[in-house]
Formats: sequence, structure tokens, C-alpha cells
Amino acid sequence: MDALVKAYEAGTSIRKLAAQLGVSHTAIHRKLKGRVVMRPIGGRAGGNLIPQEVRDKVADAYARDVPMADIMAEFDVCDETVRRIADEAGIPRRPVGGRQRLDPAQIAELSRQEWPPDAIAVLVGASPSRVRTILRDLAEDFAEMSEADANTPGE
Repeated sequence: MDALVKAYEAGTSIRKLAAQLGVSHTAIHRKLKGRVVMRPIGGRAGGNLIPQEVRDKVADAYARDVPMADIMAEFDVCDETVRRIADEAGIPRRPVGGRQRLDPAQIAELSRQEWPPDAIAVLVGASPSRVRTILRDLAEDFAEMSEADANTPGE
């Protein structure tokens, strides 16, 4: 129990402790409650402070319309934190509805013209991983259609 308390007080998250010990985060919380001063949910040791350098990078990415999912993944923050940082930096909120809708036909055509996924992403305003996902989905759909055509008796 002392090792658990020390690890938590040193800044290890309840979820990380649970994963290390192979138990639920609820079990860890119950063991710690009343023995230590609990951090707020999602709280980091020493407060919920994000270094100013990281905050500036998050704000810059948001202002450049980098997809929210990419910002969250790169800086290990949640969407609420990204919006709060953008608000504090005076950056206008993005329109409700999220990312622009991508045209899979346009992405497929660019791919047929042998554009690499990273270049297609820049052209259509999406992340490279999103373009790759769309191309993979289109390839799977094409394979399914080809298989169905092969199994259809000729007319």
C-alpha cells in the first residue's frame, strides 16, 4: 500500500497504476481514497498545468485548422483542453459540425493520378491518416464489388 501511495503522490495516474497492477482504476481509487489528497479527475501531479510552449503550439495548430483529432494525438490533450487553450489565446471557435466533408471520389481520382497520400491530404485539407483510411476503404469496397461481379452469372 505504501508503494501505491508513493507512486500516486509522485504523479503516476490512477489508470496507469491500475494497468501496471492489472486491476481496475476504480479499485485503485478505492484503495487511495482517504489515504492521499486526490487530484481532480484527469488531473496531473502538481496541478493541471500544460507548459506554455505546448500551449502555444496547440493554439497555433488550432488556428491553422489542423484537425482536432491530430492536435489531440500530437499533444496528448482532450478536445476541451484544445478549445480552452484556443479561447485563452483569443482564437475564434471553429464552426459547429467539425471537419469539412471530404469527397472520396476526388481523393480516388488524385490517387489514380499517382499523387501520394500526404500530397492528397494537403490538397483536400485533411490529415494524411484520414486520406489513407479513405483510400483503404475505397480499395475494400472495390474488392467486394469485384468479388460480387465474379460470382454473378454472365448474361
